[in-house]
Amino acid sequence: MTESGATEPAWSSGLSTNDFAACLSSGLRPLGFVQGCSVVAWLFYGAPFSTSGIGFGSYQQPSGYFEQFNCPHGFVSTEHRIAGYNYQQTWVEDAWNAAFFSALKRLTDEARRLGAHGVIGIVERAEHHGDISAFELSLSGTAVLVEGADAPDSPFTTFLAGQKLNKLVEAGFAPVSIAQSFVSIGVYGSCITEYQLRGGIGWGFGMAPTGEVDQVARAHTAARMIARESIRKQLAGDVLHAASLSARDHESQGGPQIEISIRGNRVRRFKDFEQLPLPRPVVRLVDR
Repeated sequence: MTESGATEPAWSSGLSTNDFAACLSSGLRPLGFVQGCSVVAWLFYGAPFSTSGIGFGSYQQPSGYFEQFNCPHGFVSTEHRIAGYNYQQTWVEDAWNAAFFSALKRLTDEARRLGAHGVIGIVERAEHHGDISAFELSLSGTAVLVEGADAPDSPFTTFLAGQKLNKLVEAGFAPVSIAQSFVSIGVYGSCITEYQLRGGIGWGFGMAPTGEVDQVARAHTAARMIARESIRKQLAGDVLHAASLSARDHESQGGPQIEISIRGNRVRRFKDFEQLPLPRPVVRLVDR
């Protein structure tokens, strides 16, 4: 009930108790729990590339990062791998980006319908569906209203909430949007890489060399560099705050598939440092 006796509209929140209290202390009013999700699938082409994109016909170099690792043994047999390849799976990245930006749009559309200025405390969940090349990506958070401010054309989004968000604003930075990049590198192992990953003996050539698996290490390095460059382009001169990197490997035909994701909060400076008021208590203890 308001002071005039009118009933306030129902609202929901995904914030913890501490984050909720800090949200109120900084002039943010929760409006509702919002979410967006998307499910995408893609074809797995398997090994290096043909002009049709599928199978082992006439080879051509794919778009994006590509590196070849030649066999040092020469011709051995038709079953011996004469070369290995690292290749950027741009079709997987396109599918992932479609899922992320579709889920983000649905999230902000829900927030906009509530009249929100932004969505805070966003939680991301990405789940692969069994062994098929498909996954679900969902985003959820709490839509908030900035007291005394006009509604923006597009709500801001941030993974932050509570004191972390308050300290960001106190330091003179405003959240703009969540940012994320995703890179997928396929590894079709050369004969040496194949022997190393099996941990066994190379056919007719003794033990597999010990030490770093060079082809896989170079794939990881390339994926990280591409992911950093991709998210840097999204920032358009803004700052990436609270960045984190996650890596996932899974086996498929020919060798490991390497997936690198970098995410963080795109923020923009709007003022110099200014300390915020101390949080107000939401629970009062009465001495009886």
